[in-house]
Amino acid sequence: MIPEPERIHRVNRWPLLLILLGLGGCLQSHTLSSVPGEQETRISSTKPVPVDAPRPWQSYYHQVQADVAESMDNPYLALDEVEKALKYRPESIDLTLMKARLEEQIGQYGSALRTLNELTQAHPGRLKPWMELARVKRQLALSATDKSERVRLLKEIIPIYLDRVIAIDPLKEDAYVALFDLYSRTGQIQEGLKKLADGIKRDPTSTYLPFYLGFEYTRLHQYDNARTYFSLSIQRNPAFEPGWESLADLDAQDGKWKDAEARYRHILNHIQPGNPEVEAKLLKVYLAENKINDAISFLGEIIEEHPGNDRFRLILSSLLVEQNRFGPAIDEIQAIIRKNPGNLRLLAFLGSVYERSLHFNRAISTYQLMIRKFPGSYQGYFSMGDLYRKLGNPQKAVFYLRKAHRLAPGKWQIDFSLALTLEDWKKYRPAMAALHQAMVLKPGNSLLVFNRAVLLDQWNHRKYLSRVRADLKEAIRLDPRFPDALNYLGYTDVVENGNLVNARYLILRALTFDPQNPSYRDSLGWCYFKMGDMKRAFREESMALVEMPKDATVLSHMGQIEWSLSTRLAKGHADPKLIQMLQSSGLSGPDAATRLRERARIHLRESALIHPMKSRRVRLYLRLFGNQDRAFKKDLRLARIEWAHMHPRHGKRASLYRVQDGDTLQIISAKSRIYGSPQFWQTILKANRSVIHDPNHLPVGLILRIPPLPHREHARRQSGAMGSLSLYRLS
Repeated sequence: MIPEPERIHRVNRWPLLLILLGLGGCLQSHTLSSVPGEQETRISSTKPVPVDAPRPWQSYYHQVQADVAESMDNPYLALDEVEKALKYRPESIDLTLMKARLEEQIGQYGSALRTLNELTQAHPGRLKPWMELARVKRQLALSATDKSERVRLLKEIIPIYLDRVIAIDPLKEDAYVALFDLYSRTGQIQEGLKKLADGIKRDPTSTYLPFYLGFEYTRLHQYDNARTYFSLSIQRNPAFEPGWESLADLDAQDGKWKDAEARYRHILNHIQPGNPEVEAKLLKVYLAENKINDAISFLGEIIEEHPGNDRFRLILSSLLVEQNRFGPAIDEIQAIIRKNPGNLRLLAFLGSVYERSLHFNRAISTYQLMIRKFPGSYQGYFSMGDLYRKLGNPQKAVFYLRKAHRLAPGKWQIDFSLALTLEDWKKYRPAMAALHQAMVLKPGNSLLVFNRAVLLDQWNHRKYLSRVRADLKEAIRLDPRFPDALNYLGYTDVVENGNLVNARYLILRALTFDPQNPSYRDSLGWCYFKMGDMKRAFREESMALVEMPKDATVLSHMGQIEWSLSTRLAKGHADPKLIQMLQSSGLSGPDAATRLRERARIHLRESALIHPMKSRRVRLYLRLFGNQDRAFKKDLRLARIEWAHMHPRHGKRASLYRVQDGDTLQIISAKSRIYGSPQFWQTILKANRSVIHDPNHLPVGLILRIPPLPHREHARRQSGAMGSLSLYRLS
């Protein structure tokens, strides 16, 4: 197609040409006389004489008019002009083909076929009329609604190519491709493949036909044949880029990453340097090979070649984020934002990177910028609300999420985040309503079904146990590779003394998909304990305890397993394999039972004091060790006082905080029962200098003192002004 400015320029030249042609017609329409002996025509100054016979240039005048009309999308006027031109040049093949094409454009397929049939009869040795006739017949055949009629019409076209087109030009590549298309549409695909192979043999120089045949073999999943013909195409033309690229694609599909890398590199180094599509494929190969550093280096080269292509900058920033190289990633994203300051998605991406890098102040500032610049978009409010949910500030989370919901009531993610926030806030009824709305908007979602089970379980375990099990099974049916649902259902059966064999199977499946998850190890260890397999129970629970040394549940399970083992050893009921395993853990000798019992006491005591409100754990410890541990009750009272300071009622601020897994000072500061904003983390740091040795790594279980805010900061928080704080890198 002609670009618009050039087309206008061409069309604007037509009036001048038409004026000249019209002037010629006017001159001819005057009375003319011819001087004998001289081939000259002049205007007579006397009375008019009969007009001369029409001259051939008039046909060109109408042909030009037809071209102009067609370029102006007026096929009816163009057809009228072509028919006028044909009166002067009835034998013109080009004009007749143009007439047939215009008849086809205005839907007169019958007239187009008659025109082409007459043309092929008049010129049986010319190639183009036969090609046009076959093409128009194919269009008519494909428009047939009845399948059998469509196949019959397509079969009638095949002889045109076989007996006419190929007979005239045996090397016509388009003819072999068209033949294959007809054979494949009429259920004779093998015959079509043979015709393509025949064309390749007839024309030993053709590069396109071997490539096309390889492409069709790829569609048929016959990759060895495809590889053969792709190789033939580049043998015939070593600079044929599609052949190299297709071979590299097959290598990548087969996992032959080195071969794919070599071929993509060959294209970029020798055939088409800077081809962005090939560069993107080579980048995928690097990622598949887990050559992240090579991918990042290669992306740097691509960005230098295509400085205006922000797509590669985004990919580079994503890779840097995955490698936890947040500083360079943020620099790349900010460079793109400077060129596209009004791009909402880029701001959202930048905010998410700030979140992952634990720069929550900057994340909040970015989301506030989104809200100011795009007040009618839900994304800023949603991102802000979801961040406050993760930071443990349900009041602010609900405020922003409800604003997001008003702007985009059809987004299930908003209802889901709101449900999680209300669940953490222990407002189970409205949480269930929000989750139900999310499930209406996104039916059949395994994640939503699973979270409904979790919500019901936390709301009232005994009352909703059957519904919890049903939802967990439904979540697994929707997604058989959902490890959290598999583990949750298996652990529920263990706790409820259900089918332990099936529970073990479910937990092992969960570990298959996430083998490093310590919670799954704890579930499996407790399952083995319930099954009486003490050796495996001790092994799995020990692995969980290494990863979660301050988890009250894991400590309780480990203590009960150790108590049971010590009892067996004391009675002499331990089997040799169990004794051998204990010896490998350093628990051998005659005092092994005593040492195991002491370990059980330490673990059960710590579990009871971490969560002193769990009366069952407290009673268990008192039953087993209450007589010998006289200091426990005093420590229990102190632990409950600490617990009350950590979990104040009626919205009061906590004065103590126990560090959880994944906590940072900003996360702790942002929790609603602490300061409600991440910007006051330095207040916590100053108050706990004696126990915080590295502010970037807080030990799980560490008790932090939460001082009151200074009056100035408290007033600023009360006024709602976040302030524009510069990022302070914890170091």
